[in-house]
Amino acid sequence: MNATVLLTGATGFLGTEVARRVLANDDCNLVVLVRAADVPEAERRLSRAWWKRPEMMESIGGRVRVVCGDVAEPKLGLDDSTYSDLAHTITHIIHCAAELRLDGPLDELRRVNVGGTANVLELARAAHGDHGLSRFAHVSTAYVAGRRTGEVPEEALSAEWGFKSSYEASKYEGESLVQAAKAEMPVSVFRPGMVVGDSQTGEIKTFNTIYYPLRLYLTGHLRILPCSSSNRVNIVPVDYVAGAIARLTFVPEAAGRNFHLTASAASLPKAGEFIEYVRDWAKQHLGASPHRPVFVPIVPEQTQDMLEVLGGKGRSRLKTIASLLPYFSEDREFLRENTDRLLGGYDMNWREVMSAVLGYAVQMGFMHGSERTVHEQVVARLGSKNRPVNYHDVVDGGVVDRSGAEVRQEILVAAGALERMSVQPGDRVALVGLNSTRYLALDVAIGLIGAISVPLYYTSPPADIDGILHTSGARVLLVGAPKLLERIGEFARELPVISFCRGPLPEGLPREVMTWEEFLNLGFGARVPGQAPVTMVDTASLRYTSGTTGRPRGVAFNHANLRWMAEAVAALPSWKVRNRGIKYLSFLPMNHVVEGILANYSPYYAPAPLDIYFLEEFRDLQRALPLVRPNVLFSVPRFYEKVWDGLRQSAIGRRYLAAEQGVARSVLGRLVRFALLKRAGLDKCDQLITGSAPASESLLWDFHELGIEIHNAYGLTEAPLVTINRLGANRIGTTGEPLPETELAIAKDGEVLVRGPQVAAGHFDASTEVPSRDGWLLTGDLGRITGDGSLVLEGRKKELIVTSYGKNVLPAKVEVLLREIPGVAEAMLAGDGRPYCVALMWMRKPNADERTVSAIRQGVQEANSRLAHPEQIKKWALLPNTLSVENGDLTPNLKLKRRAVAERYADVLSALYDGTGVTGTVLHMDESGDMESWLNSSAPDSAGESDRVFVAGRTAGMVRL
Repeated sequence: MNATVLLTGATGFLGTEVARRVLANDDCNLVVLVRAADVPEAERRLSRAWWKRPEMMESIGGRVRVVCGDVAEPKLGLDDSTYSDLAHTITHIIHCAAELRLDGPLDELRRVNVGGTANVLELARAAHGDHGLSRFAHVSTAYVAGRRTGEVPEEALSAEWGFKSSYEASKYEGESLVQAAKAEMPVSVFRPGMVVGDSQTGEIKTFNTIYYPLRLYLTGHLRILPCSSSNRVNIVPVDYVAGAIARLTFVPEAAGRNFHLTASAASLPKAGEFIEYVRDWAKQHLGASPHRPVFVPIVPEQTQDMLEVLGGKGRSRLKTIASLLPYFSEDREFLRENTDRLLGGYDMNWREVMSAVLGYAVQMGFMHGSERTVHEQVVARLGSKNRPVNYHDVVDGGVVDRSGAEVRQEILVAAGALERMSVQPGDRVALVGLNSTRYLALDVAIGLIGAISVPLYYTSPPADIDGILHTSGARVLLVGAPKLLERIGEFARELPVISFCRGPLPEGLPREVMTWEEFLNLGFGARVPGQAPVTMVDTASLRYTSGTTGRPRGVAFNHANLRWMAEAVAALPSWKVRNRGIKYLSFLPMNHVVEGILANYSPYYAPAPLDIYFLEEFRDLQRALPLVRPNVLFSVPRFYEKVWDGLRQSAIGRRYLAAEQGVARSVLGRLVRFALLKRAGLDKCDQLITGSAPASESLLWDFHELGIEIHNAYGLTEAPLVTINRLGANRIGTTGEPLPETELAIAKDGEVLVRGPQVAAGHFDASTEVPSRDGWLLTGDLGRITGDGSLVLEGRKKELIVTSYGKNVLPAKVEVLLREIPGVAEAMLAGDGRPYCVALMWMRKPNADERTVSAIRQGVQEANSRLAHPEQIKKWALLPNTLSVENGDLTPNLKLKRRAVAERYADVLSALYDGTGVTGTVLHMDESGDMESWLNSSAPDSAGESDRVFVAGRTAGMVRL
């Protein structure tokens, strides 16, 4: 069979699922009708609608032909040539397009549901007259039955019982036209019940019909259900409906028949047991305990009387629920004679379906899916009156409040200014500055016009930034860091520079810089399209690696990457917090790949009012946190180390730490926990998250003992968030379980492999590729997966130390222990090709007296007691902390550049091994234990001993390469 199928409604969720199944047949091609100004725009719109189906997106322009049209227009809005071509070529029509608003004005609903159906039928008649149409498949609804009760046969269609909504009436009128056409051509009519998400994944696009009362119930706002607890709830998963349509459209025996696409009546849940299941599910998965609603059976005539009793939101909610009565108050049975004969019976396991449906709906916050990019979502959310967004710039110890409407206007004006500077879709725009609403506005504006953002670290030296400007080919540079602006003369690349710093430009700048006011004036009056001229697979942002192992690489994220990560991160807080209001403090540099998502994109997918704070000066964090008291905090481990250091130094903290286990310590711990969280501004935090660097396991356990959970997470530039410890399942010592749709594997050499929608599309520089194998990202990290599916990281593959005895040592594990020693700011292990390991430690204080040295010596000994023999530190040196980004020791996000540091301190490392002189400043050099006995015990005397060491190493999580 070679079929050409015209599909209407392909951008809708059911239409998408039908298209997916039709394309699974290699002998079928699709013609898709999409409303748009031209074919490129139509293809972009369809691509956006199918963005979660990459295999379908790839078919656009191949097996999927897109034509611009509108079912509600005469001749479908097509020109004569296209219309004639379709009449000559199409063999099947599947008409899915419909206006689904239950309470919409009847005339508006008729425009699509009746007039649109008539227009599609006219094309069907033309095709049938030309060569004989194989099938006209019309997607109606079971609710054309209107108010009819009892048994509803598939062949029945009558208006004598009346209808409960304008939607039902319009669908009845549309189907009546199709039923009449059965005398002219082969027709099949499909009447689904209330379509819910996929039976396996729960995925759906629009959370309407039954989802509305579900959301109200799970958020504690539903106390009355206007139906009987014994009524059946007529749900049916989308995969069953789409599969039936796609199959029966091509079955000859289905011609001339109607099909009720519902589950068997006996397998449908009663409203009472349905709500009870949802209640139990909420207890288990949300930690919530919704009350039992009161079932009040009413007839439509009583609805207005009940509304008069209620007021405010209660009245509004009941009115909406009353309009949904046909969907969850079934007192009838839809018979399935035709459906059962051709497809077989369908006894739905509704509990399994609802488990998937609820899981997906809660993950998405019951927020409708859309074709928007993250940038468009920000603008749309700020333009909505529901769930308000307020902004706060924390500057100079004060707070500057800004409304969502004000920031939205700034975004649109900035987008217009960039367009008037001739920035085109696909152009790169570099962005470097302090955290602020201006930064957010510019980032969103860049995406809104289809350009590519290149966020950079404001701590990077000008030479490094200049190199990235060159390799990225940036067209414009936006600077919001005053200190960097003062050094603008050090940039060699010639390109327009715009300041978004607060205050006037510094005097005497050696090159022209446009002020913020001049930039915005440029954009006033410009008309910015509501939708960016991009698809979801187009590049949205370049995020440069920090350069720990060499030259920074530009990692390219497309719009689908950003969209998926924004939605996934928005789902991390608890259900209660996500629905009562979100407070977020952005203080890590916004070009950081995770912080950029947390601050710029993910909040707008949260189903609650938002208050977003931007902290300009990172060093003011301790003052800002008690002011904001955020619900969610993401920070690097060093922040939590400082919080614990503060506890150690407090009087009550010292008493707690000195107390022995028992009732007194437990009571004291509760007081300490309250005081610590209150003072740190973390007492309202629903979840504390750490990542970006290895976190000390003992530190996390110390917090845990105090009753404070810090959730470790893992990601890398090419896949910003891979695993996280979830609320209620914090497995200390691991980085948690994979995010949804994310897969983990461990290679033979121990390398962690990742596959998922957050993995970057590639590197911008064609000379470097994202390391992958058979579709898996090679992370460069070594690790293992525990029995419960959590990931344990053990170090970087490139940083693995192999001693001269062939022993493998992972430095990250040892360095975390050294950084736990009070007074140590940073540590680095060395020993590659040497007989034993040594350590460099940089002190917080500028000197090291005898007492400090003794404490550190004890700390090293304690660390050694927790390490395998090859990992233990034999010698170490204390150094003043002169590490800096400017000197090339640290990356912009303050990670050690191991190779550069080893070169800078080469004489110190040599002295630790051979006793040679040191030219730089060393505060102290020391060794642990007797060298000769240590070496004698280290050296393997046989192959057997070497094998035993290797096996022990694997037990400790080390893998021989």
